[in-house]
Amino acid sequence: MNSYLLLITLGMVSAYFMLFFLLPYFFEKPVPKLKLKSLYSVIFIIIFSLFVYEFTDRMANHELGNRILHAVAGGFLAFVTCFLAARDGQLKITGFQFFFFSLLLVIAFGVANEFLEAYLQNHTTIIFAPNVNDTWFDLISNFVGAIIAAGILMPLFKRRM
Repeated sequence: MNSYLLLITLGMVSAYFMLFFLLPYFFEKPVPKLKLKSLYSVIFIIIFSLFVYEFTDRMANHELGNRILHAVAGGFLAFVTCFLAARDGQLKITGFQFFFFSLLLVIAFGVANEFLEAYLQNHTTIIFAPNVNDTWFDLISNFVGAIIAAGILMPLFKRRM
């Protein structure tokens, strides 16, 4: 596992806290206090992301591994992170608000990741994308992962939030 993926995990944990404290401002809700549940969510994010990195790194087909990495760690986990931050902060918003806002955030996180990869590829010897199509496939994979996560989590959102 490389240090870039560990940096992405740190970014996902940072995103959790950013969302936990900033989502209420977008919806004019009170800012929550951190509780033990947040620690469990952060541990889940770390373990899940490390598992996905290790799983995809061991795949013989690296292209398929990269698609799964972006779909699961990029799209799915980013949407789950939004869900955990909203759940742990007891954010009271509609399912539509949550879905739409979270999907936009996941897309923004994916684009930011591709910007970072492009910068690093142009300023280091690391090759992230062998061609421009890889970037587009990464973004599509992120989107598909987010939609799958939404399909799983939206019923839970309505019951728990």
